[in-house]
Amino acid sequence: KGGLYGLLFFYKYISIFAVFCYHVFESLVKMVPIIQSYFKLIKRFMPDANPAGVIGLDMGVSVCRAVNLLMKGGGPELRSWISVPLDGGDEKAAVRKVLAHFGAADRSRPLVVSVNGKGTLVRNIEMPRMSVGDLRKAFLIEADKYFPFPKETVYTDCHILDPKGTDKKMSVLIAAVKKDLVDSRLALFKDIGAEPSVITLSGVAIANAFAAFPPAMLSQNSVAKGAVAVVDIGEVSTNLMIFTDRHLRFSRDILIGVSDIVKRVVNVAGCSPSEARSALYSATSRQEAVQKALEAVMGNLVAELRLSFDYFTTERGAPIVQLYPTGEGSVISVVESALAASFDTPSFIWNPFEKIALHGDVAKEQVEKEGRCFVVALGLALSEYDTV
Repeated sequence: KGGLYGLLFFYKYISIFAVFCYHVFESLVKMVPIIQSYFKLIKRFMPDANPAGVIGLDMGVSVCRAVNLLMKGGGPELRSWISVPLDGGDEKAAVRKVLAHFGAADRSRPLVVSVNGKGTLVRNIEMPRMSVGDLRKAFLIEADKYFPFPKETVYTDCHILDPKGTDKKMSVLIAAVKKDLVDSRLALFKDIGAEPSVITLSGVAIANAFAAFPPAMLSQNSVAKGAVAVVDIGEVSTNLMIFTDRHLRFSRDILIGVSDIVKRVVNVAGCSPSEARSALYSATSRQEAVQKALEAVMGNLVAELRLSFDYFTTERGAPIVQLYPTGEGSVISVVESALAASFDTPSFIWNPFEKIALHGDVAKEQVEKEGRCFVVALGLALSEYDTV
C-alpha cells in the first residue's frame, strides 16, 4: 500500500513538471521572433567577421571587374572597385592587376570568383519537402536526371528557395558546372599565389544581388501578380533570370552578347573591332552602322527572350510584368531602348549600388554610370555575407 501511494505521489509531481516544461517550451516558441530580432540587433554592433571586407571578382571574356564590399553596423559599404581589360586574353595579368589594386595586405580577404557560359547550368525544380540533409542525399542520387552532363564530369550543388514553406512541395535551385572549368580557375589562382574562398556561378551571383538589393519598382502592386525578368547582357552571352517573390524561378544562357554586335558593326562599317566597340558607347559617325548591327543582333536576342517569356508564363501562370537589363550591354543606350521597344513589359534601370554607401575614393557619378556592369561582382561579394 505504501509503495502504491509513493508511486502515485511520484507520477503526480512528474505530471506537474511535464506541464511546467510544456508551458516553458510554448513561451520560448512564441519568443523566437523576438529572440531573432534581438540577435539581429546585437549583430549590427558586433565586429564584422571580415573587417577588411570581401572581394567579388567577375572574370569575363574581355574584362575582369571586382568590388571590395564591407558590411558595417550601418549597412554595406563599397570600399573600392576596379575594371581591368584582358589584353590579348591574358587572364593572369588581369587578375594580378585586380589583386594589386586592392593591395598586398588585402590578399587575406575572402575572394569570391565566378564561372559562367558553356559548361554551366542553373535550374529550378520542385521536390517533395524534406530537410537540407535529406535533399543533399537525394540530389546526389538523382542529379543526372536534371543535367545533360555525365555525373563524374561536373560539380553540383542545390539550395532550398523556400526553407520555411509548409507546402508538401518545395522549390529547389540546382546548379552544375564542368569540373574542368573550376579546376582551371583554381590552377590560375594557384599560379599567382592566391586562393578563392568560393567559386560560384554568375547567375547565382546576380540572384544574390537581386535578393539583397531589389529594385525600388518591385513595390508596385502589379509585381505580386506576375514575374520580373533580369536580362544580363554580357560579352559573349546573355543570362536571363526570372524571379517571383524575389526568388529565382528560371535561368537560361542565350549565346548572344556584345561581341556579336561588335562583329556586325565591323562588317557593316569596315572598321576595326576597337573602333566598332567605341562606336557602341559614344556618338560617332558610325551610328548608322551601329543601328543596322543592332537591328540584326537585337532581333535574334528579342526572339529568344520572347520564347523564354512565353514558356515561363505557360508553365508558371505568371506573366512577365517588369524587365531589368543589366551587364555590359545594358549601358549601350540603343540596346536598352531596343529592349523597351520590343516588349509591352515596362523596362527599368536597376542599379543595386544605389542602396550601398560609397567610400571616399569611389565616385558617385561613376557608380551611377557603370554600376549595372558590376552586378555580378557585387553578388559574388555578397556570397560571404548573410544579407537575405
